[in-house]
Amino acid sequence: MPVRHRLEIQAVIILALSVLATGCGRMVAIDYEPTNPLKGQGTVTVLPFRYEAAESNRVRPREVETNRAARTELYLSQEIGAFCTEAFRRELIHSGYTIEEAGPLTVSGTITRFFVDWREDIERLFELHAVYRVGPIAKTGFAWECSSIQRGPNTLAQDSVLIRRDTADCMQRFIRAAQEAHVL
Repeated sequence: MPVRHRLEIQAVIILALSVLATGCGRMVAIDYEPTNPLKGQGTVTVLPFRYEAAESNRVRPREVETNRAARTELYLSQEIGAFCTEAFRRELIHSGYTIEEAGPLTVSGTITRFFVDWREDIERLFELHAVYRVGPIAKTGFAWECSSIQRGPNTLAQDSVLIRRDTADCMQRFIRAAQEAHVL
């Protein structure tokens, strides 16, 4: 075998081993199903949610924030802002609201933290912080902030379960708060 060919093979092996040693990104697809028991009515427009970590270039739009000691990255199969927008749209429809492109009220959100930590051997932790807004088309009339933390066993399958639970928890709490404030 020529020396050049052996060097190429060694370079490929070294690259493969370095990828394995540092970890590879994992992709998670989440089929979000609404679960909230709240009922409402009215017509709203759901604006795209913002994902602050991606907008500030700390992560990519599909990337879940992780602690710095994590050996791999976690990605959703869709952008996190789009995932949250669609999940919220589904929650509202499930509650009885009508979604239109030009409804009298707008509902939007900003995801300020979308973080998973599986560094501990015993459990996984997912943390969600979001700010939700309801208002007429031209301005924000009501804002509500939510933080939720879910913990579960330290298994790969747990990531989607924790993300789904946290997302549902914050959205349900927001809908309840907006209904109690008589803005939704």
